[in-house]
Amino acid sequence: MKSIFFDLDDTLYDQLQPFQEAYTRVFSTFTDISILELFKKSREYSDKVFALTESGEMSLEKMHQYRMINAFKDFGYSITTDEADAFQKEYKDQQYKVTLVPEMKNILQYLSSKGIPVYVTTNGPSAHQRLKLESLNLSQWLPKNNIYISSEVGYAKPHKDFFDYVNGKTNTSCSDSYMIGDSFENDIIGAHNAGWDSIWINNKNKARTIEHIHPTHETNSYQQLEELIKLLF
Repeated sequence: MKSIFFDLDDTLYDQLQPFQEAYTRVFSTFTDISILELFKKSREYSDKVFALTESGEMSLEKMHQYRMINAFKDFGYSITTDEADAFQKEYKDQQYKVTLVPEMKNILQYLSSKGIPVYVTTNGPSAHQRLKLESLNLSQWLPKNNIYISSEVGYAKPHKDFFDYVNGKTNTSCSDSYMIGDSFENDIIGAHNAGWDSIWINNKNKARTIEHIHPTHETNSYQQLEELIKLLF
């Protein structure tokens, strides 16, 4: 039987929503920046130093400052560390108020009706990720022990060790595992190297960073994802 492993951020919920709310509250005077493009830039910068935060070489506070200061710099604006901190505080508060993407709720309900095992695999600090998961109210579809967080596992996506660990803990095989996520680097490359199938949710039109690696399937919207899931399973 196939098993489905969902990413959390920007997969089960739309990460732009809390980002946009925080931006409106903290940077309302900056009216000529695309919030979507700023968000994408901030993710690029956080991805660059994610390994440093996992190893403890960079604190989360410094990473949050780094990604926003550099993202704004790309748009010709200079913000202070205090402004970056104020944004992060608001952003964090908004992240604990997130809700499931409507199509994702349909997908989870559908997979549950088919008896297909569902798991969550996510990178990040344990307490932070679990609080977001609690706000999504996923208990009706998966128990808490079906959640694998990098800081608890000891490995992070895209490392093959993370995927191998999850297969071992869930008694699943790589050939029957599907990774569904938005990050080409963490979810798609990681799944490829571990021998998993993958579905890339590319609704923000990102480019593949490694040309010869392709997801098993790619969707450009949650509507497409829901249709694909119902075709595959």
